[in-house]
Parts: sequence; C-alpha cells; structure tokens
Amino acid sequence: MTPLRAMLVASAIVSAHAFVALHPAPARQQMHSMIRMRVDAVESTPNPSSFLLRLDAPLDGLISLTGLRGETFRKAQASSESCPMSLKRVLNSVGVDSVFAMPKLLTVNKVPEASWEAVLPQVIEALGGGTERLVVSGLPLSVVEVNAPVGMVRGVRIRLQVCHKLPIQVEATGWLGTPPVRAKLSPRFGSAMGLLIGEVGGPSDAFFKGRIWLDRGMRYPEEALLTRDPSALLNADDPLASEQEAVRRALEIEVAEVESAFSDGRLAAIVYGSRVAAPPCSNVSEVEGLLSLEEVDRLCDEDMALEARGERGLTQPLERLARFVATGEGVLGARRNAVAYIGGTGGRGGADVFEAVASTFQTAKAAGLRRTAGDALSDLGDPRAVPLATVALADSAALVRWRAARILGELGEADGGSTVAALNQAALQERAFEVSFELKDAARKVQLRAEGDGGARGPTWKQMMQGPRA
Repeated sequence: MTPLRAMLVASAIVSAHAFVALHPAPARQQMHSMIRMRVDAVESTPNPSSFLLRLDAPLDGLISLTGLRGETFRKAQASSESCPMSLKRVLNSVGVDSVFAMPKLLTVNKVPEASWEAVLPQVIEALGGGTERLVVSGLPLSVVEVNAPVGMVRGVRIRLQVCHKLPIQVEATGWLGTPPVRAKLSPRFGSAMGLLIGEVGGPSDAFFKGRIWLDRGMRYPEEALLTRDPSALLNADDPLASEQEAVRRALEIEVAEVESAFSDGRLAAIVYGSRVAAPPCSNVSEVEGLLSLEEVDRLCDEDMALEARGERGLTQPLERLARFVATGEGVLGARRNAVAYIGGTGGRGGADVFEAVASTFQTAKAAGLRRTAGDALSDLGDPRAVPLATVALADSAALVRWRAARILGELGEADGGSTVAALNQAALQERAFEVSFELKDAARKVQLRAEGDGGARGPTWKQMMQGPRA
C-alpha cells in the first residue's frame, strides 16, 4: 500500500470512529450501510427500461429475504418507514420509477422520459458508489465525458380501452409529458357496441361503468420512418415534432393490429356469447400461407396443447406458424406474435423454425419486428445466430443493435477474438447509451468465457436455471 493510500485509509477509519461516538444508533446503522454496501456490477435486462444492480453486501431491512424472494418499492413509498434508507435515496433519484429489491440485487425501473445515462450514475451514488470491480469493468456508467453516448429513441406507451371485452379506442402517450392522443376504431366496433348494449339491457350509463384501460406496453418508433438519418432523431432540433410523429405512427400501427385481431366473427361472439360460433379459418389465408392474428393465437394454443400431451419436434401447428413467418408477409401483429411464440419453443422445431426467425431478423422492414425476431433467436439459443447478430450491429435501429449485442453476449464465443473485436469496434461508433453499454458488457462476457473465468452462456432463461450470471 502506498503512503498516500495508507493515509487516506487511516483518515477514513478515524472519521468513522468519530461518527460512531457522536451519533445515535440509527445514524450509525445508516453510516454502516453506506460504508459496507456498494454496487459491484451493473447488468442490462431484456427490458430496456430496467437495469440490474448487484451489491457487495445485503441491503439493510431486506437481509431476511431468501432465495428469489423480493419486494417492490415505488416512488410514492420513498417516505415510508418500511422502505430502507438506501432505497429511499434510490427512489428519490430523478427518473427512477420503481425498484424490485432482493438482499443483494436491485432491478431499477425508469420512467419513459428519463435516460439511463442520467439515471444510473445517480442510483450508483445513492447506493454508496461502485466497487473496484465495477470501476475497472469499463462500462459506460458516467456522463462526465464530453462525448458521452445519448439515449435510445424514447418509447410510446399504448393503452386499449375496452368495455365488457369489446375494444373502444386506443391511446398513445409520448415521453415529453404531452397529453395522450386517442384514436377510435372503425364503425364496426361502434355497431357491435350498440348491439352489445341491447343484449345486456339496462341504461347505457350503467353499461359504460364497465369501461377499463388495458396497458399494452411500450412501442418504439422506427427511426427510418421519422427521419432519413437515424442518428438525427437523437439530436432533433424539434423534439416535440419527433414525439408527435412517433405517437402518430405507434397509434396507427396499434389500431391496425386491433382491427386485425377482432374479426367480424369475434365481435359477434363477444356480443352474442356462445350463441354464435366463430367462423372457420379463411381458405384464402390457407392457400397463401398467411394467417390472421386470431389464427396465429389458435395455432399457438393447439401447439401448446400437443406439447402438454407429450408431443415433441415439429408439430403441424408449429410448422404452419413457421411457414407463415417465413413468407415475410401478413399483418404485423400476427407476424410478431408468431415469431415470439416459436422463439419460445426451445428449438424443438428444428431448422424450419430457426430459418424462419433468422429470415425475419435479417429482412423484416419493421424495426420492432426485427427486434422481436432477435428476442426469439436469443430464446432459441442456437449458435448459428452469432454471425447474424454480428451483422446486425450495424442495423439502422438502436433497439435491433441492442438486441444483437445481447445475443453476442449470450452466445458469442472466443473465436480468435473476432467477436470481441466486432463488439469493441461497434462500441467506438455507438451513440445510444443502452447500446453502448450492451456492446461493452457483451465483450466482457465473451472475454470471460475465453479466459475460462465462468462467463455465463446461453439465453437468459437458461442462465437463470443454471445459476448466477457473469
């Protein structure tokens, strides 16, 4: 230990003893937490709005929790006596929405309008700073650099209003705090509503008390639709116009998907219940290989039922789903659901399933669908996805580059250093914070595997079953 470092350590010890002598037990407990607990590692999650933080010591107040048990704390609970002091500081950080806390693990969720490059440094500081392991990791957790990466395109939150299971309208909310924008569905939904009121009977005001809003999650606008230069959107001179265009596009896509999901037969079934049977599948879609959203859901249910009965391999429903995905055509929502489902089949569909998903990842026009296909490739865990992900590091959409980096972090091997080199090269040119983080973390994981140092390999669900991640 150098003389300067020895002097600093001695000074810290003296200060700590002085604090203990002058302050009552609660304050000493708080100081004890601040000294012992620090952030040991920061990891991304499959959700771009969440990051996982590993601590080097248990959080005060949560030590009794064991295994996978945890507790969720929301922003409003920051003043609660049951909330540990360290989590109060985290929740009071600008941009933090909620925290799922386990003794030595925290999943931090941000609000849509916040950027991780601003949120993460605050959270790490609120938890006592980072350990030496975090400091030497090389991850972009500080925004002090002049050319710090900027955040990804903000998401648009979608909600669907329904009344007695019948959709009424769609709502889209941007990230700048502007009022939400709503869009009504086609007249056939209004006609179905009138018939349903007649079937239920009673005054219409009592009927509409059954209205509820369903959260449909986040939608990320395709950068190419908003600007010719994908990077220009991140520094747009008119952020309000960019948000308005993103909201408009997300709303347009969601309305189209709802319209596709609710055929006339399905609306009739909602209105009249069991008195009306759903119409059979369209012969036209059978001939062309295209499927509606309703047909995709039915085939997914059929495949799950066959698997539950012990059937393995490429079942007939799974084959039809893969064939539909491989066409590259059809309603976007139906294709997205089909890709997401077959990605979770564990590879039992063989080459047909992998090639259908891989083709979507490479050629789909919609960035959101390419990202979903990337999720599916990750879930399949097939090493043939590695060269596809390496190419996708140059994709025009930040979300696709982010997913490609995650695939390489999960499946990439130390192939003479080429994967690590590709990740490092992409990181030098990356401007989106989440992508930059993922690229560097993926390179770290591949390097750990190359050194035989326990770097986890495979999709996230498999890593959770096999043990702690790198």
